[in-house]
Amino acid sequence: MPREEDKEHNRTLKRTVKKIRKLLDNKQYYPRANVMLDRVVLALVSKSVNVAQGVVSLIDAGLPEEAFGLSRTLVEVALSLRFVTNRDSERRANRFAHYSAKWKLELIRRAVKHFKAQDSKGQLQPKYTKTQLRKMTPDYKRMVKLARKYPKRFAAGWSGKNVREMALEADGHDKIDGKPVVWEFDYDWIYAWTSQYVHATAACMDSHVTEPREAFVVQIAPERTLGVGTSAVVNTALYLWKILRMAFPALGGSFPAELSDPLEKLLLKIYATA
Repeated sequence: MPREEDKEHNRTLKRTVKKIRKLLDNKQYYPRANVMLDRVVLALVSKSVNVAQGVVSLIDAGLPEEAFGLSRTLVEVALSLRFVTNRDSERRANRFAHYSAKWKLELIRRAVKHFKAQDSKGQLQPKYTKTQLRKMTPDYKRMVKLARKYPKRFAAGWSGKNVREMALEADGHDKIDGKPVVWEFDYDWIYAWTSQYVHATAACMDSHVTEPREAFVVQIAPERTLGVGTSAVVNTALYLWKILRMAFPALGGSFPAELSDPLEKLLLKIYATA
């Protein structure tokens, strides 16, 4: 069974995330007109809070490994927010937002390829032609124009860099010993480790293995996943803290203590008992 301290850490995170959501909702932040940066920052903050609640719910349901995999989404949100706010913020915010046009055009391409129907001769043909889908797509010409700046098809291409390059870009705001911070540890360790659980590799299958002479059951095997739930809690608290810490200065404000303090206290408590 999960250790009692693991359960307590998750209960604390659950209370903290609920409090953060309530505080953010009650503040009634409004994005500035014609400033894409505000809309992107607030969207990423909203996504991060929902993901944090998802992590808590999975741990509550006795699925710590799935919670750990989901925590990678918070690392991705943090990396995206860091890249957007690091420099050329309005241009990068537009690049982040306009990637949706690229994906919608990709959906059209895939729909033509995969959705088939029989014609009068019984032959399979595309259910919709590309011309029909274009007519069904609002603002198609504008989407084509926006999509031209993304030569790659997939999500990692929105920034023009891969995830590692985003992580290793010198920080324009934070320095340690006079040197700009890079997120090498975040990429090499946290992102890489959680990725094993996202992609369901053999590296994350220990708790699901059925040995010879054992009857197969759908496994959770809590004795093989000790500490994984707390690792998910740490990732969630840490990257939610990082996201909020980057978001408020980007919006022209400061990181409120009522948001930072509960996350910091939770992290210090976990590290003290590790």
